[in-house]
Formats: sequence, C-alpha cells, structure tokens
Amino acid sequence: MRSVSLILLPGLDGTGSLFEPLLRHLPEWIKPIVVSYPENQPYGYKELINIVTRSLPDDIDFVLLGESFSGPLSIMIAGQRPKRLIGLILCATFAKKPFRFLPSWAGYFSISPIYLLWPATIKLRAILTRGKYKDLAQMALKAIKSVKPEVISARVKAIFNVNVESELEQINIPMLYLKSRKDYLIKKHNAEAIKRLKYDMDVIDIDTQHFLLQLEPVRSAVEITKFIEKISEMEP
Repeated sequence: MRSVSLILLPGLDGTGSLFEPLLRHLPEWIKPIVVSYPENQPYGYKELINIVTRSLPDDIDFVLLGESFSGPLSIMIAGQRPKRLIGLILCATFAKKPFRFLPSWAGYFSISPIYLLWPATIKLRAILTRGKYKDLAQMALKAIKSVKPEVISARVKAIFNVNVESELEQINIPMLYLKSRKDYLIKKHNAEAIKRLKYDMDVIDIDTQHFLLQLEPVRSAVEITKFIEKISEMEP
C-alpha cells in the first residue's frame, strides 16, 4: 500500500494523548499526525480551524478523523476541500448540538468551577469500574489535569452552539462514521442525522461505550484501515 496520512483531531480534552491505544495498532503505511489544541487558551471551533489547517500535509494524501468534540471541526475543514484530502472519518460525534432535549442557552451554565471536579469524577469511576475503563480512566485523568478548566468550559459552550450541517452538505469525499453502540453521551440520533444528509456514508457499529477508539483500539484500527485501503484504491 502507498502511504497515506491520518490526521487525528482529539476529543474534549484536546491533548491528543488518548489516541495512543489506537496508534499502536495502525499499519506502518498509515502515517498518523496527532493534532493538539492549546491547553490554556479557551478557543472555540473557529479559532481551532487555523491550528488544524496548519497541520495538514501538502505532500501526501490524507484522511481526516474527528473524534467527539472535534467532529464539527473536521466537517468544517473537509467542507473547505483542502488539497490532498481523500476521506473523512467521524467518531462518536455530531454535526450540531448533540443533546436533543437541552436548549442552546444551557451552554451558559458551562462554567469553569464545574470542571475542577472532573478529575475527581474520573477517579471515582476508575475505583468503581474494572477492566478496560480503568486503564482509560488513568489516561483521561492525566490528560484532563493538563487542561485549564476555563478551556474545557469554552469547548462545552461551543458544542451547544455548533451547527455545521451546511458544511456537511458540501463534502464530496468518502466518509466513515464509527458509532458506539452503548454511547450514553453522544446518542445514536447524531449519527442518524449525519447519515440523512450523507446517505452514502459508511456507518460501523462497535459494541462499546463513548471512548471507542480507546476501549476498542484493535477493532477501530481494523475499520479505519479497511476504509483507507478502499478509498486509496479509488484514487488515480
């Protein structure tokens, strides 16, 4: 296989460190570029576009992957049709406010003191949970501690106000959606809404929770690799 770059845009923590389990299972011909967001700047989606754009290669074909928080950002960028972008992967994410029964103004309640408690909740879940989630909790705890609470607060506000469905309609490259079957955070109506706009998008269900790339890295790597192999064969 010819080399293809995989640009990985992280979830709410923005560090990119939680991609590590997935990276261990990608084949050598897939060249990952993990994008990290500033840990001390409360940027929303519009400010983050420039950071991601500067990370895009111009000397190799690439696929963009947007995980959770970064799904809308990856859609915005794909909608701009950057040179050498050949595919888009959306992972447990959304194109507009993902919480169906919460109004947009609920985002104003996302204030930084709330996120001072986040490490404590992760520790508690690690204590109460066995198996795969316990290992993930240790990784997540380290990532979250490196990000200022006001930064997390700003990103949550951005989630409540985002809508990139118009950008989604402009995308004309192959798309894959990796969906968590037991996702109680980003529920299935989000994938269904994207599928209605991009009916030819492939959707893969993985029997796990929201952090599917971390909890099922082998299965995720297999599906990502199959998708990239398929679209690479379509390229001249």
